[in-house]
Amino acid sequence: MAPEPHPSGLSKSELWHRYDRYPALLAKIATFAFVVGLVYVLFTAVEAVLVPVLTALLIAYLLDPLVDRFEERGWSRSNTILGLLAAGGVFVGLFLLFLYPTVAHQAKNVSDGVPVLLERTETELVPWIEATFPVDIPDDWTAILTTYGDTLRAQVPTLTRTASAALGEVWSRLTVLLASAINVVMIPVFTFYFLRDFDVMRLALVDYIPAVNRDFLLERIRRMDEVVGAWFRGQVEVAVILAALYAAGLAVVFGWAGVGVGAGLAIGMLSGILNIVPYFGFVIGFSLSVLMVLLDWNGLGPLIGVLAVFGIVQGLEGYVITPRIVGEKVGLSPVTVIIALLLGGELLGIVGILLALPTAGIIRVLWPDVVAWYKASRIYLGDAAEPDAAEPVREDKAAGPSPS
Repeated sequence: MAPEPHPSGLSKSELWHRYDRYPALLAKIATFAFVVGLVYVLFTAVEAVLVPVLTALLIAYLLDPLVDRFEERGWSRSNTILGLLAAGGVFVGLFLLFLYPTVAHQAKNVSDGVPVLLERTETELVPWIEATFPVDIPDDWTAILTTYGDTLRAQVPTLTRTASAALGEVWSRLTVLLASAINVVMIPVFTFYFLRDFDVMRLALVDYIPAVNRDFLLERIRRMDEVVGAWFRGQVEVAVILAALYAAGLAVVFGWAGVGVGAGLAIGMLSGILNIVPYFGFVIGFSLSVLMVLLDWNGLGPLIGVLAVFGIVQGLEGYVITPRIVGEKVGLSPVTVIIALLLGGELLGIVGILLALPTAGIIRVLWPDVVAWYKASRIYLGDAAEPDAAEPVREDKAAGPSPS
């Protein structure tokens, strides 16, 4: 018996797309929002446990291709992992014993010396410019410099205390999460076991992917690995090379200027390592280096040396190092990386920072599929969309052929 037509005269497909689908969409959105909220609450509640686990997973994910290379050459996988972990422990020890105290000491000297630098700018730099070059600095600019110089000198201690308090809060949180004895022990332990069984875990997860969509999902996962994994590994390699170049260059300049070879090595290594986040290492290292040579003024030579070091290294990074190592890998843009890290840190703290880049990579890969779906949908095409293509599967069709 044929079903009775709807009083409005609309077909079932038209009724669905105009009216009935909206409650279903609202139910899906509500369910998705509930799941996201539940995940957020759980991540916040178990943050202290997730940090060592996610950190170990990230390290294992980055080191797995290197371990595979050594294993292909006949090395024992377990011995290779132990060797890499030992090298990482040496680096962490050097950071705690040399790099961090040196940079912290120099940063404190710069912070304490900014008021002195402002005073020297007013009393020495402006008269020197007027006496050396045929330039008359306007009186109003000098007055503004004098007026705001006093204001800046008064505000610098407050700003310094505020920045120190903020850094202290971050450091105290990091101390609670990362510097506890259990995390220090568990991160390398988790990393060892994750790396040892990484390939087994990866293959085991494939069996849980629905067979009907397995090829589609595996292709997207491969592209996610290229966007995040290969690109991020390349960024780490670039950061290590930049750390060596910056350290060598600044050690020579700072040693010549009398600032100290150790300070040049520490700031150079820090500048390179922080370059994993685009522009961050350059801004921090360049600012500290310029302020240090200005505070310990020995003429234009050291300042020109610092400018030359950062200019040459940045040129090598942009035209030689990054193109040869990262190549044409389609990764995340610098702006995307910065925004993702800021949002992740704001929403979930350390856990959010660890999850920021993988999440951004997932969005980067799936976004073309979302756009393609949207442009093929009735929302975009309106009545031009194929009714049968967008029509939902009804119960009478899903139930299969009726018995004869």
